[in-house]
Amino acid sequence: MKILIADDHKMFIEGIQHILEKELKIESIQFVMNGKDAIEISHKEKFDFVLMDINMPTLDGVYACKEIKRHSANTKIIFVTMLCNYANASAALHAGADGFVFKGNSSDEVLQAIKQAGNNNIFITESLRHFFSIDVNHNHRPLGRQVLFTENLISQREKEVLKLITEGHTNEQISQILSIAVRTVDTHRNNMLTKLKLPNTAALVAFAMKNNLIDK
Repeated sequence: MKILIADDHKMFIEGIQHILEKELKIESIQFVMNGKDAIEISHKEKFDFVLMDINMPTLDGVYACKEIKRHSANTKIIFVTMLCNYANASAALHAGADGFVFKGNSSDEVLQAIKQAGNNNIFITESLRHFFSIDVNHNHRPLGRQVLFTENLISQREKEVLKLITEGHTNEQISQILSIAVRTVDTHRNNMLTKLKLPNTAALVAFAMKNNLIDK
């Protein structure tokens, strides 16, 4: 197999190269240190797998993933990153990624991700796996996928609160509409921020609109 590693940490590149060459049958491994170069080289040469960081100079990994997938849909892209949270994993999967792995975990996870991606499955690092339910529908397009919330991630009441937040209602107004205490409204808001690992209400509203949460 032909592999491209896109990461701006030389020590990581050297370490993962050693592991891949030891455990897999590799035809070639190439390296770039930013998203722009990853896009350019993948347009010139076909890779079976791209191991990609999120936060890189020039262009980030999520943007690079979209561009590589647009040009070469069969290339499997696996994010290997320290930025391991729900928001980043969701963005990566929506961009077309085939895997999302935490750098702090065992290298076995990278190997598992490569194996699963090679079988047209999506691999998510263990600490985030319970947040997602993945549906890969081969009848519509080769790598069609939907990233959905698990039923227990956001409760029905939290969705009701979220809808009213996106409509611009205050905590006091939401408490009156739903006949619950103001403190309960604030608890629901904070619970959603914690679950989604978002910093504030503005980010929560933006995330809800982007991911159509209020329609669920």
